[in-house]
Amino acid sequence: MKRLAVLLPLVLAACAGEDQISRYQPIGYLPEAEQISSQADWSNPDVIEMQLVNHAFVPDEITVRRNRPTRLILKNPSKSDHTFVGEQFMKSIAVRQLVGRDITATTAWVEKVVVPAGETKELWFVPTRYGAFTFECTVTGHALLGMKGVINVSN
Repeated sequence: MKRLAVLLPLVLAACAGEDQISRYQPIGYLPEAEQISSQADWSNPDVIEMQLVNHAFVPDEITVRRNRPTRLILKNPSKSDHTFVGEQFMKSIAVRQLVGRDITATTAWVEKVVVPAGETKELWFVPTRYGAFTFECTVTGHALLGMKGVINVSN
């Protein structure tokens, strides 16, 4: 029984999977994402830092400005992998790039960001639609433990 208790967290942590990025527009995603991203002024983006710890996003609510280049820094100092997924939000942004220790993906569309234990990822994007969008960690059980939040897109 002790072995199961030790192995279960390792198995659940391994369920984060991989980043889901696309070179081609996924169904329902922003058709003009490539154009918006290429025309944005990336010299001085808004910067927001978020920690992914203890089954929580800190802060769990952020506000970004519509049509303003943004650099979201996702830091995971914990010992388990986490994800950042918000389907409706991801469908409404124009992505410039996803940057991590082992990845620099220049793509207009990202569906899921995986932040391995002890690592940091950066999502560079332009939000295009006003609203309040939910996001969560899709690792088994993490959202049920409260690992979710809201991104507000305003002026």
